[in-house]
Amino acid sequence: MQRLLALLFAVLLSAAPMAARSPVLGDFVAEASMQSDLLQMLADFATYMKHDFQDCAAPNSIGEACGCFKGEHTMANDERGVRPNADLSMICAFLSKYGKGKVSLPADVTWTDIESMTMKSLVFAYSTHKANKLKVCSGNNYWGSTSSSDAVWESSLWAMSVAYSAFFQWDKLSDTQKDYIYQLLKAECNYELHRTIPTGYAGDTKAEENGWEADVLAVTLGLFPNDPLAPQWFERLREFAINSYSHKDDATDATVIDPTYDNKTVKDLYKGQNLYDDFTLQNHNYFHTSYQNVVIQELGEAALALKLFQQELYGTEKWHTNALMHHNDKVMQEVLYWLALSDGELAMPNGNDWSLFLYDQITSYSTNACFLRDPHALMLENLAYKMIKHRQQTTTDGSWLLRADVGARRMGVEAHRVMMTWLMHEVLSTASLTPTRWEDFTREYSAAKILSSQDIVRAATPDRFTCFSWSQGLRSYTGYISPQTSDLRPQTSNLIVPFRANNTGNFLGWYEVQGKKTNATPIVPGIYDLHGNSYVMNGEIDTNDGTLNNRFAIYSTPGNAVIYIDNVRAKQPCTITAEKGGLMAISVDEMTKTTRTLYTADGTQQSDGTSLTRMSGPWVNIDNTFGIITTGNKQIAFGERANNNSIMTARLYTSYSGEPRTVGQDQLVDRRAIIYYSNTDAASTAQLSDACQQLSTPEGWSGIMAADPDSTRYLLLSNFSGQRACRLKNVNTRYGAPVFTAKTMISKSGSAVTFTADQNHSIANTMKFFISGADVTAIQDANDPSIIYLYNNTNEKQKILITATEKGRCFTKEVKLNTKSLKVSLKDGKIRVFKGTF
Repeated sequence: MQRLLALLFAVLLSAAPMAARSPVLGDFVAEASMQSDLLQMLADFATYMKHDFQDCAAPNSIGEACGCFKGEHTMANDERGVRPNADLSMICAFLSKYGKGKVSLPADVTWTDIESMTMKSLVFAYSTHKANKLKVCSGNNYWGSTSSSDAVWESSLWAMSVAYSAFFQWDKLSDTQKDYIYQLLKAECNYELHRTIPTGYAGDTKAEENGWEADVLAVTLGLFPNDPLAPQWFERLREFAINSYSHKDDATDATVIDPTYDNKTVKDLYKGQNLYDDFTLQNHNYFHTSYQNVVIQELGEAALALKLFQQELYGTEKWHTNALMHHNDKVMQEVLYWLALSDGELAMPNGNDWSLFLYDQITSYSTNACFLRDPHALMLENLAYKMIKHRQQTTTDGSWLLRADVGARRMGVEAHRVMMTWLMHEVLSTASLTPTRWEDFTREYSAAKILSSQDIVRAATPDRFTCFSWSQGLRSYTGYISPQTSDLRPQTSNLIVPFRANNTGNFLGWYEVQGKKTNATPIVPGIYDLHGNSYVMNGEIDTNDGTLNNRFAIYSTPGNAVIYIDNVRAKQPCTITAEKGGLMAISVDEMTKTTRTLYTADGTQQSDGTSLTRMSGPWVNIDNTFGIITTGNKQIAFGERANNNSIMTARLYTSYSGEPRTVGQDQLVDRRAIIYYSNTDAASTAQLSDACQQLSTPEGWSGIMAADPDSTRYLLLSNFSGQRACRLKNVNTRYGAPVFTAKTMISKSGSAVTFTADQNHSIANTMKFFISGADVTAIQDANDPSIIYLYNNTNEKQKILITATEKGRCFTKEVKLNTKSLKVSLKDGKIRVFKGTF
């Protein structure tokens, strides 16, 4: 008790100042205020752009001064050279057109600087294109595509940014310069007319590529709508658009795309499938949400160019197509909204292959909010904008993030997204659209769901989001928990970082075995049992070159707790040199918190993760925010800080040992149980640890009963390799003997119950009823934990005391068993008793 009181005192002392200095990003920001912020964010970015710009030593061949934004391959003809210049040229031009009189430039940047960089970078872009050849790139060559035999991957995407840059300064360009832009875009579009439209979805979708091909056709139509080739460009634009998010059902879809233009249907333009049947996609051989959403952004930018360019330059929209919204809403509704988090981020079950926490999906949200009037997208866009703004404030030069993976190229892409979001709202205001409340959104998308094509499971509750992925392309088996917060605190919402290493990552961690590699191979991937907003997943992996076998289960409960249990055996004799299990990757970053406060039963300490800090169990809490309970006598360790895709990340191992141990063939290595709680303080974690019970089970079974902060109990019981049924005896809690979904014998010593399950399968129960008494059999309704049935095992009348939990409160009722069977329910804090059949 003294230790608990001391802990409570420490929690109170640390919580107040932490709350005062923790950023809280507030309520929904109105459109005009958001636009003002976005514009100023781009102006603040000008310091970075000025420092990144360099003048060319010589003009182009007609004497025009030029310069270039630097990249990983400055002034080269590839993505690392052309793309950062094209994007940053566009941003400067945008600021020059829309920012004057509305923003404050940094002290070291003038509007003369902006206009000079704008024009010089555009001159360099059109001069070095193959269609103009007024200046060579650094490799004594040119960039761009002109025909099927002379094409460069992604050049249409760069050309799109060049077109936007030209549009923003159109009234400053000479007729000669406009013709250079025309020749560049005509060459790119004519290449599109004669090439094959690619399709394919397994491992390497062509959705993203087709989206950016649509972009260059759209900007060219917007700038030159009356060109003799425009009808051909328009037809090709529609084909690329339909075959971006192309789905198998498109082959038979008779929907007329543009009824006011012609009678062509979706199936007329369909070339092949770029999405899996469940609307997911893969790129770089795996699923992640950046690639999944980027097509919406690309198609939205194409639609924006058609509308904006034609309206401003010609006063009318000659070219318009519904094809640019093809399946945008479907992909959001079937995939992305199921992975949306409370800070506007899209969960990445497999991690990312570029910088994390960019929120660069903002323009996809903007597309659906502005063009499709989607209130969900409007809400998520607002969250993403606030997080981008927050992260920009961690830098001193207005750049968007620290430790960017690809330098100026990443900066250009992020600025590109912010700019497009502003423009979409400028052209298609959402001022009259009411955003969804986060609480309503998460309720709509709370149900457990399997993205079957990707073998990903996810679920959400008001407290947290969970996911796990069996990625065959990456050979990676990992997931994570994201605490849900309605007040948008980055130090909480971004506490846990998507992470993979050694074929595993979060949840599983790994062992290090002498003379063996640290790796994992799936034996039984993803056996699922879904109920409402909860799931149990069983899996089996061999690790360390097949030396160890780990059979495990994860129970994402309908409440707060997330439970992990396993059964690890040696398949051959070996020496384990380190155990690093129960892993969660924790951000220790300028964007979140560079130092975390770790609470344990032994006290409190702070760590930035630079050195490995070892702690005693059985529980740990981070920042009075995230609690973890572990069973057994293992240590907890925090450290190994490193740059993880631009986010400084430490590793929290909740089952850690650095002591070597030798195990024999078929020997049990570990039987672990770990429970995770979100939005839970240290004192509550300590109390929940006291209520945790690892159950006594037969050989091959493992089980645990965990408490939730609202006093509900959860059972996870797994048959990993058992040959017979599992009999639990004398199970008790401080409320009484729990009632399970199998016939539960109640005695003074607790509950006794028998469960059966196939190997690598689990039983999960939510328990809200507890009985004090004897000679009673009880069973919980299989579909509703707020209902139980009672049976009097005697021929005499007797009394029992029933305790029931609901929303953090406990209710008791003395029940008279005057008949053989009764039905008992709990609703709105009242225990009701009815006659019922057992």
